[in-house]
Amino acid sequence: MSVAEIADNKWELESIKPPIKTPTAIGQIALIGGLGLFFLYIVIMSVVAIVTPKKEGGLADQYKNLNAEQPAAAAEE
Repeated sequence: MSVAEIADNKWELESIKPPIKTPTAIGQIALIGGLGLFFLYIVIMSVVAIVTPKKEGGLADQYKNLNAEQPAAAAEE
């Protein structure tokens, strides 16, 4: 590299540009974008679950009605 090229600094400008048109770069961008969307989905669904009222008659209510005294075969009949 000559002194004129070093003084011009064009090589520094070229070296800081990432290669975004290669298949590997596109894959990395897609992966990070997908992970970002997944995280956003988790956050949005957490907020929705916090602000919506809970359903009655769910699995927790069914658990309260379990009886340990009945054998499993008798419960199925």
